[in-house]
Amino acid sequence: LLVIFFTVSSIIFIVHAQYIGKPQTTNEIKAVLKHSVELKCEYTGEDGNGQFLEWYKDGVAVSTEKAGHYAVTTTEKESTLTIKIFVVNDTAVEFWQVKTNKLGYEEPSECRFGKISAIPSPQSIETNRANEKIESRQGSIRRSEDKAVVLKCIIEPKPDNYDENEIVWEYSKDEESYSTLPPSVTKEGDKISIEHVKKFHNGFYRCTINNVTFPVLLRVKDRLAALWPFIGIVSVVIVLVIIILIFEKRQKSNKKSSTDDDDQDQANDPLVRATTNPSDNDTKKRAVNA
Repeated sequence: LLVIFFTVSSIIFIVHAQYIGKPQTTNEIKAVLKHSVELKCEYTGEDGNGQFLEWYKDGVAVSTEKAGHYAVTTTEKESTLTIKIFVVNDTAVEFWQVKTNKLGYEEPSECRFGKISAIPSPQSIETNRANEKIESRQGSIRRSEDKAVVLKCIIEPKPDNYDENEIVWEYSKDEESYSTLPPSVTKEGDKISIEHVKKFHNGFYRCTINNVTFPVLLRVKDRLAALWPFIGIVSVVIVLVIIILIFEKRQKSNKKSSTDDDDQDQANDPLVRATTNPSDNDTKKRAVNA
């Protein structure tokens, strides 16, 4: 009887055990590269404990992967796998699965997720300068006035039947509110260009596709900005030379004045005159002897 009781209890327990996957496993899962992705398994059984163990990708525990790429948070009622930065390698995974210690629900099918596909989205911006590529959404470029600038929106992965004209370019002075591009900015498919950049072109430019944006800050420098340090150094040198010349001139003037005063003092001193003019006494002696 005890065996029958426990068997019936287990059947009832299993019937009332229920797992729910979010997003729903019947839907195709899509994500944006370099963004985060969450896979969640919720338990709604009457006992309130889903007995979650570990998350796996293609049968390999995510805990064995490089630290920092995946994060798992688990309670009695739910377990969440977070892909912190969704990358191309994650699109190659065939299935994602959470395992439990619940009898009959060791691998709940409701929490078995299929492949995650990448949504075509802006991933970087290239310019008309070789090897200048902005890959951070806080990136910026600098140009001097009257120089040319070209910004090209790089979409990854490339969608089928890709139409560059679907890309929308917008401008903002402060990154708060975006509007149409300023004057003299030309749009050609996935690119915008400014032939002679001016101060009023300062600001943020962003490209958008599939509701995903990528901004870049354009900083326009004064045409003479590169000369200001040189001009400053030259100015300092000139000032120092002038100060030195004035100082030397004053020293020479003071020295000459001091020499003249010494000569005058010697001329007025009778002792100095007596010692400095012995020939006068000799002349007088010769006159007496004669």
